Amino acid sequence: MKCNYEAAVFLVLCASGLLTRQQEDLPSEFDKCRIVTSADIADKQAPTFAAYHVPVQQLVQSPKLDLKSSPTARRYRTLLRQEVSEGPNFAGHYRIAIWGCGTSCAMFAVINLKTGRVITPEGFYATSTVYFGVEGQKVFPDSQSGDDVMGFRKDSRLLVILGDLDEDESREGAFYFVLEDERLRLIHSTLVTKDCEKLRGKRP
Repeated sequence: MKCNYEAAVFLVLCASGLLTRQQEDLPSEFDKCRIVTSADIADKQAPTFAAYHVPVQQLVQSPKLDLKSSPTARRYRTLLRQEVSEGPNFAGHYRIAIWGCGTSCAMFAVINLKTGRVITPEGFYATSTVYFGVEGQKVFPDSQSGDDVMGFRKDSRLLVILGDLDEDESREGAFYFVLEDERLRLIHSTLVTKDCEKLRGKRP
């Protein structure tokens, strides 16, 4: 009888320890709050691709890459030359090239296929989506990019970028740029406004 009692106590203690470990493995309330969803960046006031429509031009013959136009052009020349050969995917005769820069990090450049000029964003160099659980097609369903971080179309000058710009949480959300005079101009931002800090340290 004594052995059975001790065995039962041992099993209870083991089960309790297992439950504790399982609870520790669960995401905290803070972790769950930090995940950005499509609903967090839904915005009825956001610009549309149709508002910046441009005609799609014929494929540019023998497009070149202007290495003098940007330090990015020189640094990533091989990748950008490969992208140039794929033809336009943005704003009529431009090509958006996207490449990784680490876990959940993306960099990009816009290439004018007529002149070879490489255009990079001003004020940041990359976007991070570590905390993003967003389905890009829900945020910008008319996008042709096939990418969950950036939305764009071949027949529009509008570019949408999701994430934390340069991993800066104060610049977290959806950012809408228009290609204008060979520059990307920010015209609208939908910032994530959740206050998750008050949940830090709370267990599920």
